[in-house]
Amino acid sequence: MSAAPLVTIAIPAYNERYFGEALASAIAQQGVEIEILVCDDSPGEGIGNAVKAAGDSRVRYVRNPARLGFAGNFTQCFREARGEMLKFLNDDDRLRPGCVATLAGALAANRAIMLAASRRQPIDASGARAADVPATSPMSVVSALMAGRDVGDFVLGNSVNMIGEPTTVMFRRADVALEEGLLFRWGGHDYHCLADLSVWLRLLAKGPLYYFASALSEFRIHAAQEQHREGVRVACLVERLWIVREARRAGFLASNQVMHLALSNLRARVAPCIGLPVLAPGEDAALRALLAEVDGELTALR
Repeated sequence: MSAAPLVTIAIPAYNERYFGEALASAIAQQGVEIEILVCDDSPGEGIGNAVKAAGDSRVRYVRNPARLGFAGNFTQCFREARGEMLKFLNDDDRLRPGCVATLAGALAANRAIMLAASRRQPIDASGARAADVPATSPMSVVSALMAGRDVGDFVLGNSVNMIGEPTTVMFRRADVALEEGLLFRWGGHDYHCLADLSVWLRLLAKGPLYYFASALSEFRIHAAQEQHREGVRVACLVERLWIVREARRAGFLASNQVMHLALSNLRARVAPCIGLPVLAPGEDAALRALLAEVDGELTALR
């Protein structure tokens, strides 16, 4: 590939189970110059074998010499990408035909746009269409240009990432600065559960979002996802307080009323978890400390 592609579709790969479907959906994209970058962080050979079997010259395969983990592999994809624009594709999700060309067209038409996203369709473990969850509900019934700070306030105030997962969006690589060399570090914190949102907010602080009302990607919901791992649920709640604080420092949640809404919705997530029998003693103590911090910030806003 002589000239740099317009778009890199980057697959931070680890799980073999759905990788073939993700790769096939990337290969099927037409109407725009692309490279498909696969950064293989898996312990086996299945992902590499699937790339070889695909036999597509647009696919560039990078085998990580040592396990980088979730955040490290995304950062590796970011560093290795050659395209002006970057489209992540989780190894268990799928792109619909025309997804990449549509999102790239929006970014190319208006340099002010910092993020292009769309509605996404939930699918189950078998790939069948699933019902929407609150996060996948449409942000608008028509395609629209939306002010970045308004979108940020909306998702933070409601404590729901309606913008989407990494598979859902596209942005220009030049618009994202790494903090200490890491993609998902913001304000000194390393995000995991809210890793994607930590990047989207940094972009939306600079400019608008273009939202496509039709579903351009498919988000798979299944039991093996990261957020279902032991101990992750408590960490996800802690990250929600981190991101509210950092977002306010970045200019979001400027009014006390919207900040109060964000903290109140976070409190509504934390309080019902206190004392649940499934929690280990350390987890329960962490949640109680988190609730006390949230209540303290709510009191300070009065």
